[in-house]
Amino acid sequence: MKCQTSTHQQLDNSSVITASSKATFQRVALNVLIIAALSIFVNLCLRIDFTLLHHGLGENSVTELAQSLMLAIASMSFFTLSRNNREIRHASVLIGGFFAVLFIRESDMWFDMVFHGAWVIPALLITALSCYYALREGRSSIHQLAEILNSRFMPTLITAVVLLLVFSRLYGMGSFWHSVMGEHYLRDVKNLSEEGIELLCYSLIAFCSVKTYFLLRKRGAQGQTVD
Repeated sequence: MKCQTSTHQQLDNSSVITASSKATFQRVALNVLIIAALSIFVNLCLRIDFTLLHHGLGENSVTELAQSLMLAIASMSFFTLSRNNREIRHASVLIGGFFAVLFIRESDMWFDMVFHGAWVIPALLITALSCYYALREGRSSIHQLAEILNSRFMPTLITAVVLLLVFSRLYGMGSFWHSVMGEHYLRDVKNLSEEGIELLCYSLIAFCSVKTYFLLRKRGAQGQTVD
């Protein structure tokens, strides 16, 4: 009887969904919904530019503006994190500076109003200041950077950055598209495909940056190790 009772108890316990399991499924479901929403957002931006506004993907297009917005969100997430979690502030500034430089590069049209290539000046300035601020802490900055990279959303963020800087650049090469379409080459088709991939990467970067900010801010306030 005792053996049967113990068996029944084990079966009852195994059939109970714990609060931790529920939280995990809810967190995963929320992330899936957000990524799905970002995918729809990217698709809508492209459709607005081509089917509604009929002006393609110029510097003032919805798609280009959305790319700048996502980079601004990513950059501000890490700059704000540097203020709210001072234990990793130097590495946070370094990462925030990286995305700020990408933001400036994407917004080069506005700097070109001053003179062509003017974006290089603020980009170099931010790069120098971010690196100097991080180097002031020496090895501590390396440990801070490792702590940030160890958080759960950073692998996805890094994957999105690699896809942005490597895959999308190779994928968008004019020579590749000329070889694909031959005499039927249409630049708008190439731009549509390339900019869509870039906006999706930027959107994932922004999403992971925001999630990293809330995770590390919370862990910093609790004085716990990031996982």
